[in-house]
Amino acid sequence: MASLIDQIVRHNGMDSIFSHTSRFEFISNGGLSEVATSFKAVPKTIRLPGVKTKKETRYFFNNARALAKIAKGKAESFGQAVVAILFRDSDGTASAGRSRWADQQQSMLDGFAEENFSGGVPMVPKPKSEAWLICALKPAPYQNCAALEDRSGNDNSPNSLKNELARLLPPGGSHDGLCAKIDQGEIQTNRIDMPSFNAFRTRLGEVLGSVPPG
Repeated sequence: MASLIDQIVRHNGMDSIFSHTSRFEFISNGGLSEVATSFKAVPKTIRLPGVKTKKETRYFFNNARALAKIAKGKAESFGQAVVAILFRDSDGTASAGRSRWADQQQSMLDGFAEENFSGGVPMVPKPKSEAWLICALKPAPYQNCAALEDRSGNDNSPNSLKNELARLLPPGGSHDGLCAKIDQGEIQTNRIDMPSFNAFRTRLGEVLGSVPPG
């Protein structure tokens, strides 16, 4: 996913995240969990009256809070703005509907807001990141890709997205192979038209646009 992010960053007129002038850092699940365990329950200050945080989305909320806290520390250390992208597959079943994804997306935004962090970007593929990649690599690339979001995220399903992506890659296709396709322009982020991807790309563009130059 880092190569996809990098392409969008460059489309927004900024240097590659892999360039020597940028600071790019991966935070592990363990690193987020370690920070999240220190959080106490949050009052309902940012939620609609009478609406409780669903147990399912509390994970996304706390992850966003943890990443925001880490990012703010990095920003203070670096002396410059930090953009923090929280990647989580939605992983719903075909019957879960768009409300599940929307709840997850909003929970991340709420988590960033709880820590007063404006540089947070939810990256929540629906149902999972393979759908975004299939959009660009399928026989009719970039056509009717929104339908991929209605597929099951279960890797054990007979027609799983994971297996479909594997069939679209050369034998022995790997992470490096996918990165090469992105770098060579075979996967073009500005042509992917899917609600979950559009939400990510739009939010990232907004946050990048608010970053002071330098």
